[in-house]
Amino acid sequence: MPPGLADKVAFLRSRCGPGDEAVETHFAWVFLSGDRALKLRKPVRRETMDYATLEARRSGAEAEVALNRRLAPHVYLGTVPLTLEAGGRLALCGTGEPVDWLVEMRRLDRRLMLDAALEGGRVEAAGLGRVAAMLAAFYSGAEPAITRPRELARRLLLKVEANRAVLRMLDAGHADRLAARQSTAIERLAPELEARVTRGCVVEAHGDLRPEHIFLGEPPAVIDCLEFDRDLRILDRAEELSLLELECARIGHAEAGRQLREACLELMQDHPSQELLALYRSHRAATRAKLYVWRAGEPDGAAPEEWRARARRYLEADSLPGA
Repeated sequence: MPPGLADKVAFLRSRCGPGDEAVETHFAWVFLSGDRALKLRKPVRRETMDYATLEARRSGAEAEVALNRRLAPHVYLGTVPLTLEAGGRLALCGTGEPVDWLVEMRRLDRRLMLDAALEGGRVEAAGLGRVAAMLAAFYSGAEPAITRPRELARRLLLKVEANRAVLRMLDAGHADRLAARQSTAIERLAPELEARVTRGCVVEAHGDLRPEHIFLGEPPAVIDCLEFDRDLRILDRAEELSLLELECARIGHAEAGRQLREACLELMQDHPSQELLALYRSHRAATRAKLYVWRAGEPDGAAPEEWRARARRYLEADSLPGA
């Protein structure tokens, strides 16, 4: 029998020594060993993600490396095969048949990730400034991802409705009222949204800009971009920065999130209205809540009420006028 996920995890765990660890996420295992990190995808299939086959996991690993090198070129080293050797023994980069593909990364100091540094009181203005400059250069150098002026409003309205459909499983009345407020704001802000498309503000972004993905070392880096669906990376840069602000506030550091957002926008001479920023923050909160409602309904949801509680906390962060 070919090795299953449990066999692969056991082998990779066996390579970990003192001070090393294996971390399970929703869709992968990450093995932190020495100065390296190896990521093994689970063979899962979802609506916008399909890693059920070996070839899909190989192409997914290659895409993850390429996309993450945009903001973390020194972290993402490449892909490595997990091979099946004679006698059924597993090996990394062996001569046998590949049975999986892993992403190889440099292991980063967890204490220098933005969330941990904020919690430990180790964040200085200069460090935030370097991150803001890196992000501003990234956004400024990105090609426009959409060019039709009305497309941004159309996309947002579709996403608002998609969020509403899922959030109704949590609280139908709240979901309907929130979607109505967001849709009204999108229609009212249509001229500004069109102007942002014309200015090239909508780009293929990171897609999951949260403090736990931001490394404050030298050089700074942003890891773990949303690699499996390009459409989910197509964002107004101000919306992505609003997600970062929201996530910093969620862990009790709203001021750091605000500083990063404002510094990055100022470096680009980009000045969206406060109403647009409020809409983006509200929309990102609803999108995060939707993900947790989904998680609560999955067969391996483990503690569904805790996932639903997380979703409610995101909805409580809504500050859109009328909330």
